[in-house]
Amino acid sequence: MKRIQFRPQWARVVLRFALAGAMLCAAPALHAQDGQKTGGSPLDTILRSRLKADVPEAKDFVRQSRRSGEAPEPQPAIGSDPKRPSPRTKAELEDLRSELESAAASNEARAGRRKPLKAAPAPTAQKAKVEKALAD
Repeated sequence: MKRIQFRPQWARVVLRFALAGAMLCAAPALHAQDGQKTGGSPLDTILRSRLKADVPEAKDFVRQSRRSGEAPEPQPAIGSDPKRPSPRTKAELEDLRSELESAAASNEARAGRRKPLKAAPAPTAQKAKVEKALAD
């Protein structure tokens, strides 16, 4: 006869299943405390649930501020439309094009005149700085 070994991981699995079963058995008892009928089909649950909320009567100041018989109109939250600039003429567009082309040409010329980068300091100089800072 083969002997069954006790393994702690199996004990945890069995304990979890036992707890889950106890929770499932206790769930109807918890709902029965509310005084409602337990059990039934899912259709009964859907029919018993209230899908629409009861709309309370409007207060006096709300009724006075509304126009009688009209639905409220939506109002913009941002305000009126901003004033937009008028379209540019052909002469203005040509001036803008020449200005942008001259700016591009000057940027290309400046890009060719860059200053050379400094060479990186030697690693021994950096070690000396670190050693000096640690000594202080």
